[in-house]
Amino acid sequence: MPNDTSSEKQDRIQVLDVLRGFALAGILVINAMSILAVKGSTPAFTVDIPVADRTLQDLILFFIESKFFTLFSLLFGIGFAIQIQSAEKQGNAFLPRISRRMAGLLIFGLLHILLLWDGDILVIYAITGTLLILLRKTAYLQIRKWVIALLAVPGVLVLAIFIYTLIARLSASGAQTLAKSDASLAKEFANTDATQKLLQTGFIEGIGERIHTYQDLSPLLFSRIPTVLAMFLIGLFLGRSNFIRQLPEKVEILQKVRFWGLTLGFSLMFLIVLGTKFLPTLSALIAIIEDQYLAGPILCLGYASALTLSFLKNPNRKIYGYFSKVGRMALTNYLTQSLILTFLAYGWGLGLALKLNGFQVLGISFLLYVAQVILSGLWQSKFKYGPLEWVWRCITYWKVLPI
Repeated sequence: MPNDTSSEKQDRIQVLDVLRGFALAGILVINAMSILAVKGSTPAFTVDIPVADRTLQDLILFFIESKFFTLFSLLFGIGFAIQIQSAEKQGNAFLPRISRRMAGLLIFGLLHILLLWDGDILVIYAITGTLLILLRKTAYLQIRKWVIALLAVPGVLVLAIFIYTLIARLSASGAQTLAKSDASLAKEFANTDATQKLLQTGFIEGIGERIHTYQDLSPLLFSRIPTVLAMFLIGLFLGRSNFIRQLPEKVEILQKVRFWGLTLGFSLMFLIVLGTKFLPTLSALIAIIEDQYLAGPILCLGYASALTLSFLKNPNRKIYGYFSKVGRMALTNYLTQSLILTFLAYGWGLGLALKLNGFQVLGISFLLYVAQVILSGLWQSKFKYGPLEWVWRCITYWKVLPI
């Protein structure tokens, strides 16, 4: 295996930061719509909104929903592999270091839930990362089997359930039973009680409400574990193989992944969005779940390949500096996004939840991301690591390190 040149190593690190920054932009849009409780942001369940707003939500579902947390999961797996290699090169014990790293992530996630928002992904990452520790030595062929089992099997099962619900509606009794389920789901997704309570409570009082909501949401949140673990494993393979180290020589493979990822992903998403517009509530919900297990991961790989190819081919890589700045401080920027959005949304702040439309929230997301680009650049001009990245490193190495 050829050694990395200094330039190749820098390119590899920068493209990962670019991808992280890109992923955070998509995650920001989804989280902003959820935290600010935009009407219609749960597709297929709220139809009494203007056509422009409905179209915006369809576009967000088509291009963003379930694509960016999967991309971030892929990058987490790559970073995990790099951590293993770093520990091996330094002759340090890997397990204590990575165990502390996962514990630190769990602490950040729990604090995120208690103090800010119940839609946290960090706890899922910490739990799934612990599973990844057990699978870290898995051979390539076994990784492939795991990925198929984690994505394809649930995807096929969900598809089978989807087809069953469509067939069941053909009979009078089946249609009547499913109509009740449709009405119940529509009522549940239209329920704004949790948001109303957070609008009326202060910061400390909201902790109990966030815990209660997280308990209610946990089945939905933890259903992401198979998808997250599958992307972790793909990232683990890419990180420990020659692929990441030799990106310039992998252009042909990246081009194939880009073509098939975008072609298959967008084709599936077209059917899913169509389903949310024309199918009853339960069937539409099942179609959206299919996005999480199949369309989202496939499109995620297409996006990652497309952006990586663009990065490799463009001689003026400064255009990627914006994404890179945000990506280098991914943990800090992710939690800062929640801090600012919950301040805008809830009673301890400006209380704007349920009052804004999708276009307004999209504008807020853009301005917040621009602010993060600027502030991240200013911070990085003085410090090597973001503030929370530094805390996380100190926990990982169990000593105070330079920032």
